[in-house]
Amino acid sequence: MHSRRTFVSMSALACLVAAAPAAYAETGFTTRFVDIVAADGVALKAMVMEPRTPGPHPVAVLISAWGGGCTQNVMPARDLAARGYVVIAYGARGFGESGGEVDTAGPKDIADVSTVLDWTTGNTAADPARIGVAGVSYGAGIGVIAAAFDPRIRSVVSLSGWFDLVHSLYGNQTRRGLVALILYTSGWGHGRLSAETDWMLRTYFDPTPDPVDREVINEWARVRSPSRYFDRLNDNRPALLIGHTWSETVFPPDQMVELYERYDGIKRIDLIPGEHASAESGGLLGLPSETWDTVLRWFDATVAGTDTSILAERPVVLRARPGTHDPEPHPDWRSAEGEPRRYFLGPGQDDGVIGDAPRPGWRVEIDADRDTIATGGVPLATYSFEALSGEPPRTWLPGIDRAHGAVWTSPELPDGLRVRGSVSAHLTVIPPGQTGTIVAYLYDVDSTGTGRLINYLPLSWTDAVPGEAMPVDLRFSPTAYDVPADNALALVIDTKDPLFLDWNTGGGRVALTSPDTDPSFVDVPVRRGEESAR
Repeated sequence: MHSRRTFVSMSALACLVAAAPAAYAETGFTTRFVDIVAADGVALKAMVMEPRTPGPHPVAVLISAWGGGCTQNVMPARDLAARGYVVIAYGARGFGESGGEVDTAGPKDIADVSTVLDWTTGNTAADPARIGVAGVSYGAGIGVIAAAFDPRIRSVVSLSGWFDLVHSLYGNQTRRGLVALILYTSGWGHGRLSAETDWMLRTYFDPTPDPVDREVINEWARVRSPSRYFDRLNDNRPALLIGHTWSETVFPPDQMVELYERYDGIKRIDLIPGEHASAESGGLLGLPSETWDTVLRWFDATVAGTDTSILAERPVVLRARPGTHDPEPHPDWRSAEGEPRRYFLGPGQDDGVIGDAPRPGWRVEIDADRDTIATGGVPLATYSFEALSGEPPRTWLPGIDRAHGAVWTSPELPDGLRVRGSVSAHLTVIPPGQTGTIVAYLYDVDSTGTGRLINYLPLSWTDAVPGEAMPVDLRFSPTAYDVPADNALALVIDTKDPLFLDWNTGGGRVALTSPDTDPSFVDVPVRRGEESAR
């Protein structure tokens, strides 16, 4: 109950914030709070901003993120209302001032979007032919799935959303435990989880889950994945804007690139440095926000039809790491990607080396179930700091315990590298047990041995033959990263990271090898003709 009283207080405060500026009152919109009753009787609390001028007006529906209420999107709502939109900002069921229990983007949440549209077209001066839906994170996923079911949605904006929830939960057979724990605790702290959602999240943490339970979780996640309804989405063809960050710890960007690549309608994708929702947070607080400016322009073009200039721009827009670079516009994803450049992993005097020629026949062993100082970071913190500072997380590579982690380093790269796309690696693992996990980290290393993290990736197995060689392929999420001239690349592999629930049991030693007939390598996508880093 304490949580609910807090959100009611926030509503009252937000109402004052929304109504206070005289300029907004004079330019012409009203603000009110209403209950929109869903089909099962649950009341969804909504903040309605409506132009004073005669309609019909274009419509913008803003769906709250995980844990948020109807006032979470008050700042972008004001901006849209000031541009002549009827704005309905509502809290998803189970959160904030809305009733019911959290359905985690399930069928009830999707039906709620249509209920909100029904109420809007029946109770405001809305134009039913001009409707857009937007959300951050949780609201993004709900909005994209709803656009597959309700053809009235002519434009949908996904900011820090997801395409395949199974991939998010079990990518490379590895559970993202720390992120799931944050979602679970914040879900109870700011809402009312349904019994189903509570069971799914608690079972997800089981160190030795029953295979039947895991399949139940997978099916639960499939129902909540836009990928399941992709054909319907493609048939409805809403204009699709995707905003995402390179270093997402909740929903890695590879799935959103897949959505963009497969989708046939009008579309745009913006990928920038940062963490989950870091690009959107400033705009939610009323600060200048390039991300929300893009949303406004997208709705003006694809909902209101007042300014279509954004549709003439190249639709794939990248900003490279580290730091904040100028946007790189491209006509399609293929044009944005670099050409793979193969580097081979080989033996060295101390650590391994990354070189241009195959050097198979080596073997390195590391302790299983032992961590090193190499880490993917802290969810919602590490890469949010990068978004503010421009600096990726750093690790001093000489400090990595070589008994627990293997290191390969390239010579200095005189021209640097402009990495664009998905780095991949191939090597052979000899596991000590039937189950296990490795975690790979790719670094940009300066002359002091300090590595800045380019990317990281876990990989787990649950049915290996102990002691038998097992070829593995690692494909990192796409990124845009400029390695400075005279720095080097380094690949680090260990077996634990606090971000993940690993499958290591019983200790032992993991062998990493490169057979004569199957050399190990790293493929780095490099922009051809543009190798020099800025």
